[in-house]
Amino acid sequence: MITNLVGTRIRSIRRQRSLTQQQLADLAGIPRATLATVEKDAANPSLAVAFKIACALEMTLDQLVDASRRFIRVLPGAQMHRVESGDDGYQAVMLTPPNILHLSQWCFSLRPGAGYLGKPHPPGSEEYLHLQEGEIELDVGGELARLRSGDTACFHGNARHFYRNPSTEVTAKGIMTILSAPDEEKMTG
Repeated sequence: MITNLVGTRIRSIRRQRSLTQQQLADLAGIPRATLATVEKDAANPSLAVAFKIACALEMTLDQLVDASRRFIRVLPGAQMHRVESGDDGYQAVMLTPPNILHLSQWCFSLRPGAGYLGKPHPPGSEEYLHLQEGEIELDVGGELARLRSGDTACFHGNARHFYRNPSTEVTAKGIMTILSAPDEEKMTG
């Protein structure tokens, strides 16, 4: 059985979605009287009934039952990890929460004429560099590639890599994704 007070949550969600009891009951495939009883917290719904209601609301059972659980986590910009080159030619902000295993994602900008020497990642790591604006010359272990807006390059993250913006006018902007080897605990850009 599901504990009481789930009815109050169901009623609140139903109202937020502008559904009548009959509409939700029809979507869930249960009698309206059953839904009314559940919403009044007059009875504990069975797991089957709670599951049908959750499905009708396009939620998981966990989302329906656990109102205290937050499903959206906002990461304030001021708390995001940042990396800058000494001359401010390269700036990056981490988009993923710190300490997420095996993945880090960074939004970066590279001023005209500036370059940045990336830090090699542990063996087995992969890096994906997606360029949103401008151009970048990428050097990975001596192999050169030129990326233009919309291009993505993928390479072994443990190789020495260097980014350079060949433009004299346009700042290059993009997203860097690093998939780290499973044994790496902390990721850096």
